[in-house]
Amino acid sequence: MSLLPREYEEEREDPARELQRKGDRVASMILTSSYSDFECAIAERELRMECLRLCPERMELYDWIYTSRFQRLREQFRSDS
Repeated sequence: MSLLPREYEEEREDPARELQRKGDRVASMILTSSYSDFECAIAERELRMECLRLCPERMELYDWIYTSRFQRLREQFRSDS
């Protein structure tokens, strides 16, 4: 069962898949040295806002999955140690 109107579903991909795809892109940005920390932070913020727009009742799940994932990747691949 979807949270979106039927017309919206037909025009756009599944919100969960869309967020997953965009989250994978942010993770790739963190792994790639060609993006600055600032650019990665903006992409993370945009993804968070997109989740808030698409399914605000799922923000706890977003934090559990994506916020911790991005933090772990930053620590592992972007630390100055």
